Amino acid sequence: MLMTTLIIIPAAAAFLVSLAARIEERLLYWLTAAASLIPYLMVLQAWPNFVYPEAAESLAALSETRDWLPAVGVSYSLRLDGLNLPFLTLLTLIGVAANLVPPEEGETIRKRGALLLLWEAALIGTFLAQDYILFLLFWAISTVPVYFLMNAEQDGSRPSAAQSFALASLLSVACLGSGLLILSSALGTASVAAEELAGTVATSLTPDLQWWVFLAVFVGCGLRAPIFPLHIWLRATLEQLPTGAKILLVGGFLPLGFYGLLRFAFAVLTDAAAAFTVVAAAAGAVNLLFGSLAALGGDNRRQKTAYLAMTYTGIALLGTSTLTVDGITGAVLAAVSLGLAVAFSLSISCPKAEYIWSERTLVLYGLEAAQHLRLPGFVGFIGLFWVFKEVFLRLCPLSFAILTALFLTAVDHARSLSTAVEGRASGKANEENRLSSPGPAATLTVGAKAAAALLLGGSIFLGVKPDPILEIVTAAVRGLMPFLQ
Repeated sequence: MLMTTLIIIPAAAAFLVSLAARIEERLLYWLTAAASLIPYLMVLQAWPNFVYPEAAESLAALSETRDWLPAVGVSYSLRLDGLNLPFLTLLTLIGVAANLVPPEEGETIRKRGALLLLWEAALIGTFLAQDYILFLLFWAISTVPVYFLMNAEQDGSRPSAAQSFALASLLSVACLGSGLLILSSALGTASVAAEELAGTVATSLTPDLQWWVFLAVFVGCGLRAPIFPLHIWLRATLEQLPTGAKILLVGGFLPLGFYGLLRFAFAVLTDAAAAFTVVAAAAGAVNLLFGSLAALGGDNRRQKTAYLAMTYTGIALLGTSTLTVDGITGAVLAAVSLGLAVAFSLSISCPKAEYIWSERTLVLYGLEAAQHLRLPGFVGFIGLFWVFKEVFLRLCPLSFAILTALFLTAVDHARSLSTAVEGRASGKANEENRLSSPGPAATLTVGAKAAAALLLGGSIFLGVKPDPILEIVTAAVRGLMPFLQ
């Protein structure tokens, strides 16, 4: 019942928050933050089952299976293993940080808290679902709260952003659904057990059919990951989401796209995965170069967030395209670092704050730059190191894309630092500079400080003590993909 409880708790909390009309806003703010902490603590309690050697030898996964629609072979099947455990830990930590970030102007705690908790419940269900139909159902539900969290703008930008997001979401569900339904029909089962299905798929599906199913899943997940040129919705959506929703988007919604691609395409469609490595590698390189170049050319921090997310996705795609255990393990860590590093940047950015260059601002800026440059001591460095090692050995020309992206990111941060110093020296502090400043906010509320500390602490902890996550992810990748080198 652990996994079902993980889904029910935030969903029930969302229902209670939506009914709490008479509770004072400040109290409701802390109650929603406390409610979001419960799933995180529950996920942490599951780690000893996978980390300790004696437990790891006897336990490969925790699972729950019940009959749901037996007439069509659909079951209520949930699974917690070494592949989705890191993502669930990231998601639930991000959920706490998102609820800790103070509301922006026009936001109500009751509406925001209910939607964020409901969104978290849907994302948890998607990560845990092992039945194709159940996964697709949670996948579709997880897109709904985004629309209602968008800011209502008078200039008509919200309808445009909402339409862009709705179209991308519908295409994602259609492509992913068609691929999974074809796969389910061909196999005669709607459940996912990649270590058992890999051999069945190879004998039941022709290479051509595998390729088309892989393409459908790749596009469906790529619309969410995001993968160039399927990323168009992301920038407009981030422009209209408040900070708390942005954090949950980059820490839970986007990594889910990469997880779905790994779980439902590379782990099952082995023949197509081998044939599709060139496409995945090219997509990763384009994501890296486009994201780093686009971030370099702009000053709007909200737009930069979208492009930074694309660079992390690019590294994850390159690692996966190597089809090696180390490369895919590094790709998983790159996806985890996406949530921690980009969400940290969002948590220290306050749209209405005065940007005053001080020692505190310098520290925040340094921590932000260090994470995006993947310096040692942060989880991003571990993922980058493992991916770069495998890419250099097997796809050597593409390793230059990683080096180029890091160079452009360094130039971008140097440029931003120079702009901030020049702005301080000239004494300019108009509204435009405050809203689009290249540096972090000088003043943070208690909630924003707590959120930033959680995200930074997670990144540093995994960067300094990566052994537990490396062990469980490596074991899971070997079990799910025995054909890997």
